[in-house]
Amino acid sequence: PPLRINILMWSRVTLLLLQPAAITALSLRAAVIGGGLGGLTCCNALRKIGIDAQIYERAKQLSPQAGTGLTLWPNGLSALEAIDDGIIPKIMQAGFATQDIEVTSADGQTKLPNPTGDPRRFPSEYGHPMINIRWSKLQQVLASRLPVDSINLDCSLSSIEAKSGGGVSVNFHRQSSTPISLDFDFIVGADGINSALRQQLVGDGVPRDAGRTIWRSIIPFDDALLTKGGCSMSAGAGKVGFLTHIGENELYWSAFATDEAVEKSGLKKNEFADVKEYLLAQFADVYKLQPCLERTPVDAILERRVSDRAPLIDDAGKAAIPWANGADEAGTPLGIPATLLGDAFHAMIPSLGQGANSSFEGAYRLAAAMRGATTDAEVRAALREYEIAQMERVHWIVERSAAQGRTVYEDRDEFMRKQQEAQDDMWGVRFQPLVS
Repeated sequence: PPLRINILMWSRVTLLLLQPAAITALSLRAAVIGGGLGGLTCCNALRKIGIDAQIYERAKQLSPQAGTGLTLWPNGLSALEAIDDGIIPKIMQAGFATQDIEVTSADGQTKLPNPTGDPRRFPSEYGHPMINIRWSKLQQVLASRLPVDSINLDCSLSSIEAKSGGGVSVNFHRQSSTPISLDFDFIVGADGINSALRQQLVGDGVPRDAGRTIWRSIIPFDDALLTKGGCSMSAGAGKVGFLTHIGENELYWSAFATDEAVEKSGLKKNEFADVKEYLLAQFADVYKLQPCLERTPVDAILERRVSDRAPLIDDAGKAAIPWANGADEAGTPLGIPATLLGDAFHAMIPSLGQGANSSFEGAYRLAAAMRGATTDAEVRAALREYEIAQMERVHWIVERSAAQGRTVYEDRDEFMRKQQEAQDDMWGVRFQPLVS
């Protein structure tokens, strides 16, 4: 059998949080590919409505140190609460609600308006606070809401095949043992921007490069750099520095630079002893990054290119789902009993902080669409309903994130104006409980 999650790597308290959903003998079976934030939330949501959903994750363990930091906005928290009303207190314990946001020029000499406004207003205005949290801690919280035996590790997706009688056969390869093939009523690809399932369904190759790089890490919190519950962003001349308190005694920092800014600097990474020495030189003029870099071990610095995926829409802005082909006698679209979620479906760059939050929305919409589905035709129709609703919700966020990611380096005033324009549309969405 697939390797099961070792819950002992977390605390004994975690065992008390497991909440197996009641599954009937006639339940649909679903494979959720990917044990990240979107996949775990999706699995939870599907199990809440009685679907026997299982996670299949390629890693051999869910590491308590994986990832860096992220921001949970009110829309994402609303979706999470609507899926599982016991989850928000656990998130609040693991992260920290934002109390103050500082925005400055790159050198820190000029204080700039904060387009987000006072974050303390969020609970009254949008229903939830703005919470910053370590990625791995949120993953632990989400995993703790599932039965232990619903998380299958060391399972990498190889391929899928639609079955003539309905459902799908899913093939996995494993590092530790022989490959396996399992049958499900449907499959959800929540396996990230380089999704293996997306390549089979869409085949659009590598992600869309945004022309910039991000470096990031987590260091011990220091109130000389930031107040508790604080965030600080400094931008200008093709470079951005960001710091935020993510709970307990931890501070997350990130540094962005455009390819143009890197070229203009004349600094060559291969001419430095290591990436830390390079970043100390490259970001010497960016507010607060120097002390963060000085306190970060070189092997704790993560580097990646910033990229996204072109939204799956037509020229009119309507969802255009490549695998949703064919229809039944009544004209109901059928296609393959498979779908995508989160970065696998609509990867976006992080300028609006909506990547994880939009995946939580997607998990809710998918489960809501699947309620009551029992036949193969109903399953496929529900998948198509979800895909249309989700893509038409998020495609503008993908494109606005891409545009904002460019504007923050080029025109701070325009960035501020566009950021304020998008706020209510992003954060104002609220969700009703998935199950009563």
